Amino acid sequence: MNDSHWLTNYDSSNEEFWKRSGKKTAWKTLTITTAALTLSFATWFLYSVIVIKLPHIGFQFTDDQLFWMGAMPGLAGGLLRIVNTFLIPIYGTRKVVSVSSLIKIIPVVMLGFAVMNPETSFTYFMVIGFLLGIGGGDFSSFMPSTSLFFPKKEAGTALGIQAGIGNFGVSLVQLLSPLVISLSIFSFMGGARSLWKQEKPSTWKILRSSMLFHYLSLESGHGSH
Repeated sequence: MNDSHWLTNYDSSNEEFWKRSGKKTAWKTLTITTAALTLSFATWFLYSVIVIKLPHIGFQFTDDQLFWMGAMPGLAGGLLRIVNTFLIPIYGTRKVVSVSSLIKIIPVVMLGFAVMNPETSFTYFMVIGFLLGIGGGDFSSFMPSTSLFFPKKEAGTALGIQAGIGNFGVSLVQLLSPLVISLSIFSFMGGARSLWKQEKPSTWKILRSSMLFHYLSLESGHGSH
């Protein structure tokens, strides 16, 4: 393993070190990982908004199928949180956050193509739903990572900020997605397929840029070495 980005001498409990450089590193990490968690939660809940619109753009799914499609990201997120618990000690903050951001490009692009073809199968949509659940699983790796960088007396505040702002990603999707769809898609642009033809490239570019930024900016905490 390349150790060049592991903070081997990081000691947040040392007050002198904390004031000199630890505090700056910790808050930089918190800012970046919180932004990443917001994107994770946004992609995680994106599916619930899209699924309920599928019957209106030509998809012939039953109510039971729509239910399972909407539930899949939540089920996957719960399962993947168990897996994510073990990732930070093995791979470190930089790699986990960066790779997670990169992986989420895959289901977003898949979903973009899927909604443009009414013949897309139920199984394919279920696979997309599972992959979008990666965003929900991120919670269990991002939060422990943050706690490694802060002294115990400030860890609670940091974790509260991250959890609170990170969950804003859910509200962002639930607030903006129906608005975008109702104003510009069904009335003027020929359904959700037009939305994804325009928005898919910008969506994956945001996730790709996020991944590169995380990899170049983050370091891995001493507690996970």
